[in-house]
Amino acid sequence: MIRLATRVFALGALIAGVSVSSAACKGTTAAASTAPTPVSTTETFTGSLTQTGTNTYTFIVGLSGTVSISLTDVQPLSTMAIGVGIGSWSGTTCTSITKNDNSKSGSAALSGTAAAGSYCLQVYDSGNILAGTTVTYSVQVVHY
Repeated sequence: MIRLATRVFALGALIAGVSVSSAACKGTTAAASTAPTPVSTTETFTGSLTQTGTNTYTFIVGLSGTVSISLTDVQPLSTMAIGVGIGSWSGTTCTSITKNDNSKSGSAALSGTAAAGSYCLQVYDSGNILAGTTVTYSVQVVHY
């Protein structure tokens, strides 16, 4: 009988301990976890163009969000307008989404939102490069 009473007491103490610890938890709340803020990626592409030329570059948008494309340098004439376009990349073909034939250094050429996926950037002569002239450029793509 004593053994049974000892077991009942031990079981009662265990239940009481669980009740006390769960009551202690009722007043607290777990800290809300917040998703990390996505970090943007900046990719820089450089190249040169001659009259009627086009260069294509590919990049991957990892998370849906804002995409901004800016010419950061055009030489030998920094005020010259050239073409900049963005398209979807199939792995072999760049299918145009939108373009700006009058992109100039120092300002955003294109901006908008894009879903995660494969894209292409095209930099091209929009009719301003004279025969026998080579234009060098640098363009930045900022995306998530």
